[in-house]
Amino acid sequence: MTASFLKQHDTRNFTRKEVEALLGTQTAYYNYDTNLAYVVGPDTVRSMYGKGYLLVFEADKDDGRIDNVFFFPEVE
Repeated sequence: MTASFLKQHDTRNFTRKEVEALLGTQTAYYNYDTNLAYVVGPDTVRSMYGKGYLLVFEADKDDGRIDNVFFFPEVE
């Protein structure tokens, strides 16, 4: 599901509001309030953020645009 979403939407340079319009309210926290994070994948994956992978939309702190999109922990 996330792979399909990322193929359909080039979210780099989206705003926080644009990401939230597509995915809803974030379901996790990653480092700063400006970043959006969503728990995805199986709960057998664990990290310091809890169960599951985080799909992170890392935002520029000045203008709020999404600079980077990644999974944490990294998907192998």
